[in-house]
Amino acid sequence: MSDAPFKVGGLVEPPYFVGREAELESLSQDVRTLAQNLLVLAPRRYGKSSLLHNLKLRLKSDEGLLIPYVNCREMTTYADFHRVTVTALLAEFERKRRVRGLLEAFRLSVKEKILTALRQVEEIGGSVGEAGKGYLRFREHEIDEMELLQEAFRFFRSFSKEKGMRIAFLMDEFQEIASFNGALFNLLKKELDENTETRYVFSGSSVRMLSSIFLSEEAPLYLMVGRHRMEPLAPSDVADFVAQRLAVADLHVSRQTASLFHTLTGGIPFYVQKLGLLTVQEAQLQTLTKVVDSTVNTAFEGMLDELDSEFETRWTSRFSAQQRHIVRTLAELGEARLTAIATGMEAERTDISSAVRRLRDMMVIQTDDAGANSLVDTVFSAWLRAR
Repeated sequence: MSDAPFKVGGLVEPPYFVGREAELESLSQDVRTLAQNLLVLAPRRYGKSSLLHNLKLRLKSDEGLLIPYVNCREMTTYADFHRVTVTALLAEFERKRRVRGLLEAFRLSVKEKILTALRQVEEIGGSVGEAGKGYLRFREHEIDEMELLQEAFRFFRSFSKEKGMRIAFLMDEFQEIASFNGALFNLLKKELDENTETRYVFSGSSVRMLSSIFLSEEAPLYLMVGRHRMEPLAPSDVADFVAQRLAVADLHVSRQTASLFHTLTGGIPFYVQKLGLLTVQEAQLQTLTKVVDSTVNTAFEGMLDELDSEFETRWTSRFSAQQRHIVRTLAELGEARLTAIATGMEAERTDISSAVRRLRDMMVIQTDDAGANSLVDTVFSAWLRAR
């Protein structure tokens, strides 16, 4: 094999990244024109980070557009916000323009002795020098974190103007900084209102947290982003992808068996890749040239075994006792309205409605237009039924 048939975990690109062409084109158009700020919502393992990565790849030829990627898991303070965003912007500029020195000068202001760092940032000058001086002033306790946060937004504006480039920040896992106080979001509102040369693509996996930031009428950023919700991969996309990737491993598969991958995984990209890899290993173990339903089902059982400790941890640490009861009942029912869930639990509908709503906010439960509820994670649901 010239390449791995499937890739599990991490950022994926074509040929492993499939079924997102329409949404990639829509997002690309918005980012390319800086038409609006965006919020990308999806449960875990749907491939949000890979979507942002491929969005960046698609726009890399636009020489006048910088697309810094920021992982908000790296931030716990406003000082982190300043450091991580400025670093990401400078790294992206150096990559795009094939220059060196700006990022290193800023990093010196974060970690080197004050006098050494000051000489470096004074030599570099311009907006980067000012950003470095701002961080040095913070280190010397001349300004506080709030003022440092303001320095970050001032830098985005001055750097964009100085270099003649537009900026689109990709803010992944944005729910991780939802606990920051309102000062950040008030400043962001000002930026979203006034700075037309910088836009943001926020992504996250918590409806409740992100709703409190963007969808609450009391929130500073209320209705200031266009919303994009990622869906599972379509059955036909999964079947086509599986058949193509199994062929890389010299394995044949019927359309019906290829479709089984979607049935078992719900079209969640991580699980499709994982099940594909385990299926290849199972077929090779049995020296098969054709994958059949039993091969996939055996691989799926192996996947549940591999995920057992992770699911057990999720089960015991993430949910309250009542939530566990609801989730287990819904796993057994498969799909049910609120009344049917309550009946299965021998409880009153009013007793569980708030807990179901909370699980929906956590992106554990999804509700269709007809009011039927189901678990978002099809594989987790299968694991519960198998326990």
